[in-house]
Amino acid sequence: MLNRRLIRIKTFQALFGELGQENSRPSTIISNVKKSIRGMGPNLKTILGIGPELSHYLAVEHNPSEFKYKPTASDIDTFNIITQNSFFLKIRENEVYSAYEKTPTLDWQSERDIMFLMYREFKKTDAYSELTSSYPTNYDHLEFVVAFYKYLILDSVEFEQLMEDENIYWYDEKIPILKSLEKIFEDYKESAEIKIPQLFRNEKEDLAMADDIVNKYFEHKSALQEEIKKYTPGWDSDRITKVDYLLILMALLEFQHMPMIPVKVTMNEYIEIAKMYSTPKSSKFVNGTLDKILKDWKEKGLISKLGRGLIG
Repeated sequence: MLNRRLIRIKTFQALFGELGQENSRPSTIISNVKKSIRGMGPNLKTILGIGPELSHYLAVEHNPSEFKYKPTASDIDTFNIITQNSFFLKIRENEVYSAYEKTPTLDWQSERDIMFLMYREFKKTDAYSELTSSYPTNYDHLEFVVAFYKYLILDSVEFEQLMEDENIYWYDEKIPILKSLEKIFEDYKESAEIKIPQLFRNEKEDLAMADDIVNKYFEHKSALQEEIKKYTPGWDSDRITKVDYLLILMALLEFQHMPMIPVKVTMNEYIEIAKMYSTPKSSKFVNGTLDKILKDWKEKGLISKLGRGLIG
């Protein structure tokens, strides 16, 4: 679920607040980064939980059998595809989710009005019409689930606003979370079991990378700032956006002081992060500046990587 770009992004966000500050403590920044990283696990379970919570809410509050008018066959089928959805029922049986459910990060039942509004908006989509046009089979249940979660994460304005209010890092996390959900759907299709992925592939290595970036940032910041000055003549610090400046600094840190990371990986990652967080022209500026420095450093033998092909 967690990838190296997300580690870089979360470290970048923590260091961005440090720029221009005096007496910043690396230990505090590292603690904040790790807290944010570890929060992704509960955040995935929060998103996963909206399905069974909506199912429960509709069963209790919006049962067609209790309508004042006679429900249509469509009303009943739609109600069943949610309240009897095999995927939603399986989520509640999952031990990992059940443990989270005891102390959830977000209690969906306290947000039932916005949850119902999101459901009503989903009902207006073409995907919903297609999925509920015939009597649901078990496969249709999963198709409904996939369409529902994708709609929430990619298209629902109400969901986006709620998640941004609840999680300041939602913009960074929503695509990794969607990818994790897609893996859960794939596994369910094959085994009919809910398998919630682990947050870390290797927790020690992943968290060590965040430690490494922050500690080396403070250790080498002054020297790297002088290097940036040398390679950006006529550009004082006020003319370079703080985002671009920090991304360049972090990339140079990886070039020179993180010997196991290939330079091409570093270049690509920070250019992509610039596209996400800075101005439309920033990725070209970051790319051009890093390319110029990299060529010069290679010629001077200032880059040392431990594996073949890592310098590029």
